[in-house]
Amino acid sequence: MLLELIGCRVELIHFSMVDNAVLAQQFDLVAASHGVPTDTIKKLMGVFSQEHLLLLAPKAQRSDLLEHFSEINRLLPNAVVIYPFFANKEISALLEGVLELDSDNILKLPTVLLVDHCPERLNKIAHNLKGAHIKTFTAENIFSAVELVNQHTIDLLISDFTFEDGTGLELFNKFKTLQPNCRCLLYTSKPDQVSMVAAIRQGVEDVLIKPIDDNSLLQSVHKLWQTELLKRHNAELVERLQNTVDALIEKDSLLRVIFKHTPDAIILFDRNGKIIETNDACESLFEKSLKEFENCSVYDFFDLASTKRIKDKVSTLNKNRQFSCDLKLLKKNGASVPLVGSFNEIDHHGEIALAVIFKNVTHLKEKEELLLEAKDTLEEEVKARTAQLEHAKNVAEAANHSKSEFLANMSHELRTPMHSILSFARFGLEKVANDDLSKEKLNKYLSRIEQSGERLLSLLNNLLDLSKLDVGKFPFNPQKHSLMNIIKTSIDDVSGTALERNITIKLIAPNPNITLECDEEQINQIMRNLLGNALKFSEPNSDIDIKLALSNGSAEIAVVDRGIGIPDDELEKVFAKFEQSSKTNSGAGGTGLGLAICREFVLLHQGTIVASNNEYGGATILVTLPLEIDFPQHLTNEERVQSNYEA
Repeated sequence: MLLELIGCRVELIHFSMVDNAVLAQQFDLVAASHGVPTDTIKKLMGVFSQEHLLLLAPKAQRSDLLEHFSEINRLLPNAVVIYPFFANKEISALLEGVLELDSDNILKLPTVLLVDHCPERLNKIAHNLKGAHIKTFTAENIFSAVELVNQHTIDLLISDFTFEDGTGLELFNKFKTLQPNCRCLLYTSKPDQVSMVAAIRQGVEDVLIKPIDDNSLLQSVHKLWQTELLKRHNAELVERLQNTVDALIEKDSLLRVIFKHTPDAIILFDRNGKIIETNDACESLFEKSLKEFENCSVYDFFDLASTKRIKDKVSTLNKNRQFSCDLKLLKKNGASVPLVGSFNEIDHHGEIALAVIFKNVTHLKEKEELLLEAKDTLEEEVKARTAQLEHAKNVAEAANHSKSEFLANMSHELRTPMHSILSFARFGLEKVANDDLSKEKLNKYLSRIEQSGERLLSLLNNLLDLSKLDVGKFPFNPQKHSLMNIIKTSIDDVSGTALERNITIKLIAPNPNITLECDEEQINQIMRNLLGNALKFSEPNSDIDIKLALSNGSAEIAVVDRGIGIPDDELEKVFAKFEQSSKTNSGAGGTGLGLAICREFVLLHQGTIVASNNEYGGATILVTLPLEIDFPQHLTNEERVQSNYEA
């Protein structure tokens, strides 16, 4: 009974019924009486620890049982022993300690108001209740009892039936007006005084007959209190259940609102694809009214690839309860809309179904296409820029190579005349030292020194002219001149070289009276450079033609030789600084500056210069010069050259 009062579930078993099935059960405490055989105790020892075994000792008068109990106690030295002289309070404390009950697990016991006009009986019953850990208040009359009810919360009223100032039933009726949840237990020595039916109708739980046995009273209290706790627990469960139902209803209403009004289309369908329910957003996405979705299949709206994708995923629902896939929605006008469907398995009235949320990703696809286009464009730009850089690298390498060749040629060009000058100067000094002053030899040495000096001076002049042109500081003095006279002067300047090689220079001019606005010295230098190249690369005993003509307000001068020509892929390259034709740069000498200077001079005159191969196997250089210079345009070009130089 005490175990039940502290909230334990108790099972009473005779020792003869202890078998393997009983031993296999989970018990927190095993209490063995002093008469249980030793063999049964040993069975219990093999399953339960001694700390969870409780031994009930016999009374001292039973000497026949004491020896057997001593043997059991020796087998279980650590077991808890309860002796007959222990009070209920001591036994309850031992039970709570063995079961390791904390404040949350110990059963809440009732608060009792005990009312009896007999002090001796009142104290005895109160002592018995308090020994069972039951909080107890006492009163000897109805007036005192009412005062205690006003001061404390009472769970159970235990009262005698007869008082000088009333009855226990009247007292209970007063209690119910003050504390409606209070329960009542009456006791009387005259059962005929109490109508059991009337008392129970008024809420009395039980009526005991005096004299009251301690165990009977505790059993009645336990039974009454267990019933009350069960009622309270049931009431609490009903309240919690009602709250849960209200919360579920509220949640269902909220989910319904969300489902109905969410901007994304949502469809519920079974495993066969039959549509169960749709929300409002499906109307605009699928271009159907909500009623039209009845008896439709979710597979009706998509292309074959999308339908197959969904069916394959649905067939593996046991493994994948959630999945997503890309879909293509077919519109009535033949267009298609890209969607992403998020599928989830749900329970619909006990059957497996699916809920899918469709997300229109048209804007994402458009952005993806734009990104792909931008990626392609960027790749093209990178390729173009890479090509530009590669070209710039090649140009830089070519320029570096050209400069290397230029330095090699320049050193050769400088060393050759300088070596000639020094050599013939030494020869002359030796002749003077030996008094061998032959006029003929001295004239030869001085002539060679003069020729080498002239060659060296020409080379330095070319370098100086090129540097002036690069920085835009070359003097430019255009005036009206006869182009025929300038060309004849140039022919005279190179006639010595032509005579040495027996090369004839022919001037062909159908219209000799051509007046050109130009810088005479620059045009003369252009012609000298062109004729010098033609003489250098022409075979002896050959001809060089100079053709002069008018065309569309411009003078055209063509220098035609019969030399070795220029490779077709180098016709433009030969006008670059430090560049020479691959056919000419191996042994003919030169710095690769002559044609570059010619182009710069021609550009100053707003003209053009191009190279080509002629039918004789040689090269033709064509210079086109406007008869009059456009001075505003010339000034603009000159300013641009100057600004580039300053930058």
